[in-house]
Amino acid sequence: MAPMKSCLPGYQFLLLFVLVGLLSGCGATGTERTRAATPTGAKTPDDTTYLVDGEIVSLHHGRAIIEVAPGAASKTVIEVFGNPVPGDLDDDGTPDAAALLVKTTGGSGTFYYVAAAFNRGGKFFGTAAVLLGDRIAPRQLTIRHGMVIVAYADRRPGEAMATNPTVELSKYLVVNDIGLEEVPLAGGEVIMAGDVVIGHEVRSFTACDDHQTAWLLGDSPALAEVRNAYLRAMRDASPYAPLFMVLAGQPFDRPTEGFGANYPAGFRVTHVIRSLPGGACSSQ
Repeated sequence: MAPMKSCLPGYQFLLLFVLVGLLSGCGATGTERTRAATPTGAKTPDDTTYLVDGEIVSLHHGRAIIEVAPGAASKTVIEVFGNPVPGDLDDDGTPDAAALLVKTTGGSGTFYYVAAAFNRGGKFFGTAAVLLGDRIAPRQLTIRHGMVIVAYADRRPGEAMATNPTVELSKYLVVNDIGLEEVPLAGGEVIMAGDVVIGHEVRSFTACDDHQTAWLLGDSPALAEVRNAYLRAMRDASPYAPLFMVLAGQPFDRPTEGFGANYPAGFRVTHVIRSLPGGACSSQ
């Protein structure tokens, strides 16, 4: 599941598409048309334009106030929660940003979102915001290995909204053609970054965090994708040169026979999140 690229950056295309729809009156009210703003970019993520629940929202000093109806006392407020965090999301060497947004509507709901803001020549362009939940408790927002990682607490299914959120969760998001996409993880799966080496008798993955080397198991659903990505990226490199990759999967015991039996552990790969020729753990 590598990030997709397009000639026109996806977040700009998405905002422009919605803007055209609003200005052309395709089901939009006059109030909605006045909310639209051309995505020309902003100097900071606090002042840029995002897409929240299908609606273009332009922040000013981290805040936007939207009238529910002309002259109505009730207003929707969308603002940045905490501080946006910097980090390179698209491998262009410039710091982009991720931001938590919180939306209040005057009712009981307080909805939290995560979005990215891409740096293009010193101006930031926002993406569509991904909903995290209602009245959650945000813990931490980081950018690591080109991913946006959100840690937060939520309630168990069926618990009343008055209950304090105590279930610790994390959401991992990567760049795709329309902004951010969540990485799906099944039970027991983790996301790990490290160096992959593929050869005749080698199929190894050395994790950045603990430097442990695991054998990539033969029944891995994404093994062919790992091998193809490695062969494409390393065809002009020295044999057995490492390729930096971010993988989703599940740690397992090492095989009991074959080359894998010589390794301390096994790893079953389910998704290739990204690969970066020339990358290394120290640079991520």
